[in-house]
Amino acid sequence: MTTMISTQTLGLSSPLAITGRRIRLGIVGCGRISKNHLAAIGMHTEEIELAGVCDTELDRLDRVSLEAGVPGYSTLAEMLAGAQPDIVVLATPSGLHARQAIEAAEAGCHVVTEKPMATRWEDGRRMVEVFDRAGLRLFVVKQNRKNPTLQMLKRAADKRRFGRIYMVQVNVFWTRPQEYYDSERWRGKWEFDGGALMNQASHYVDLLDWIVGPVESVQAYLGTLARHIEVEDSGVVGIKWRSGALGSLNVTMLTYPRTLKDRSRSSERRVR
Repeated sequence: MTTMISTQTLGLSSPLAITGRRIRLGIVGCGRISKNHLAAIGMHTEEIELAGVCDTELDRLDRVSLEAGVPGYSTLAEMLAGAQPDIVVLATPSGLHARQAIEAAEAGCHVVTEKPMATRWEDGRRMVEVFDRAGLRLFVVKQNRKNPTLQMLKRAADKRRFGRIYMVQVNVFWTRPQEYYDSERWRGKWEFDGGALMNQASHYVDLLDWIVGPVESVQAYLGTLARHIEVEDSGVVGIKWRSGALGSLNVTMLTYPRTLKDRSRSSERRVR
């Protein structure tokens, strides 16, 4: 089988197209969300192969590496050199995404990162600049955009079936007990988690921009009301869109006794 990879130098030597072979993926982070990526790769084995997995927790790394039948690496640098992936999947704590994505880009790899892409504005801008300069793809997982109902809503909004939108409200009323935050050292930390708005509500922030349009300004109140964590467990955001529409995003991780949302299998599998 002949492998053909076209390249273009845009600050870095970057693969722009891969033909004639399966695309090689490397997964960084072997925690809960990595199972979704492993399952997806298993559904597309004709086009994709798992080249390696990476995690700093060696027991977890060994288990996933053995189950997947691929080499395991304790650092991203080792995986980039040893597995030589075309695409790196970041299933790591949110605060690590920027550094790891840039490291992968410097090795000439495209990146698929779990949300949020970064926990700091300046880190997100730097990621975009690095990938643009390298001619590489940076993809942030926002799977809710593929939800059939939301696809219908997006088409209806684009066709102005509702006329002009004046007001929008989104409620994210979830349950995340203290045990959830205690189960992983990075959860609930400013450096690695980012809080209820940055982490759990990230998809809904994206949908407000995608469906309603660009945001002009926001105001917010945040509070750590019940959980013993650094970040907020609740928040309310007032939003004004460029179109003139007004709205609010209300978020809490304190809903009792259970999360108020669609409890479909897909949403349950993707809990972070």
